Amino acid sequence: MRIKSIIIVGFALIILHINCINASTYIVGDALNWVEPPIDTTYSIWASTHVFVKGDFLVFKFNSGIHNVAEVTKKAYKKCNTTNSTTFVHAISPVNIPLVKKGRKYFISTLNNDCQNGLKLAIDVLARLPPPPPPASPPATSPAAVPSTDMSAPPMSTVTPNDPTVTPPPPSQNSAPLIFGHVSLFSVFVMVILSLVG
Repeated sequence: MRIKSIIIVGFALIILHINCINASTYIVGDALNWVEPPIDTTYSIWASTHVFVKGDFLVFKFNSGIHNVAEVTKKAYKKCNTTNSTTFVHAISPVNIPLVKKGRKYFISTLNNDCQNGLKLAIDVLARLPPPPPPASPPATSPAAVPSTDMSAPPMSTVTPNDPTVTPPPPSQNSAPLIFGHVSLFSVFVMVILSLVG
């Protein structure tokens, strides 16, 4: 019975470990952090450079007492309504928010005129990463050049246009796979098994 319990716990830890490795952590605003932005579209632009999926984390870093962060409804986001529309106001920085459901998420700062001055963020959370684009088909070749009777003329070459493939933006330097410190769950699992068996 004890071995069966150990095996079940082990499989659960392995599954949890696999899910955590695929998660990314994003520091909102990257080096700017969560502050009153220089332009009101700063955080919209930031969000457009990232792909968020279920299981990822947002980290809001701000000066506590000057700014805060709250998840709000779409209506509250658009109108910067800071009363009776928040799920929870986080006042102490840093704030780690797990993205547990797919869909549109809205965040604002409820202090002063932060939201009206652009301290707000709307993101789309996907259920999973989209599949990579299919490989591009090879470019069509042009018909063979007609041989010239002039032997001194260089042979004609065919020029193929560059293949315009769209590549996703590179990961932010502030996004990284989520692994719990220097010790992975797998290592913890191995240590637990060894301590129970030995």
